[in-house]
Amino acid sequence: MPQNKQFDLNLLRVFLVVCRRGSFTLAAEELDLTQSSVSNAIARLKSVVGEDLFLRVGRGIEPTATAKQLYEQLEGPLLSIEKVILGMESFDPEKTTRQFKVYANDVVIRTLQTPLEKMLEGIDIDIIFCEPPSLDSELETALQMEQVDMVIDVNFPQQASLSRQKVMEDSLVCVAANNHPRIKGSITREQYFNEKHVFMRLRRANLTIADLFTTEVLPKRQMHSEQSSLLSLLATISKSQAIGLSTKMYAHEYAEVLGYQVLEVPIEVKPVEMYMVWKTKLTQNPAHQWLRKTISTAMGKSQLQSFH
Repeated sequence: MPQNKQFDLNLLRVFLVVCRRGSFTLAAEELDLTQSSVSNAIARLKSVVGEDLFLRVGRGIEPTATAKQLYEQLEGPLLSIEKVILGMESFDPEKTTRQFKVYANDVVIRTLQTPLEKMLEGIDIDIIFCEPPSLDSELETALQMEQVDMVIDVNFPQQASLSRQKVMEDSLVCVAANNHPRIKGSITREQYFNEKHVFMRLRRANLTIADLFTTEVLPKRQMHSEQSSLLSLLATISKSQAIGLSTKMYAHEYAEVLGYQVLEVPIEVKPVEMYMVWKTKLTQNPAHQWLRKTISTAMGKSQLQSFH
């Protein structure tokens, strides 16, 4: 590279996004550029580095060994720079009109809505909850392209471009109708596997709640039905002889209204941990810091009320 010519640091940002997305097309969408602009940037960086950065493999691309080494060296420093720059923005919730978009499931939405409504009174800020997409890849894309400010989800995988913070922990309970002919007040392991089950599948490898949070490999259970939310699962169980699993807080909230028993789970299970997940470069952003603090405070208030 000629000594009198300045290096364009934007090339590095394009390079990192192409590496992370594994596609010129997806990188162009995230960066709001044309695909030809992305290709041109990579070609310019290649001329500076002096070696190929990507190879065509079928319909996609793969980074070369040089590209992988460059990515490992650059990702951390550039993320740090972005965090510093974004952290210089000012944010005053009392003087700001803003709408935040959060992906969350029905359990989280039900937990947060009441305390958040009270906390947001008198300010012109909205926190809008939306049902998350069905695929993990779509969830990650929404975060990376900043189509959503935050995701609140279970067991979200760790990666450098995304940050996470545990915001809630709950346990699993077994649920059966009050008038269940065979289950009264408790359930044995043998009963658990002999009964029909109402399942709610999670995105994680298309697993059920039991499979995702158990510490053992479970035998196949008889299926009664499959529901898309915990509330519909609980409602179905209350009107049938099937059983199922729910988070403890959520199950106790509707037990009296719907008419079902909340029982100790007769299998070994792990805690249900919910995480706030966001794009790492927004970590020092004052507006996003306010959002995370507000969500954490609302979750704490909701959990405190559930114990009274």
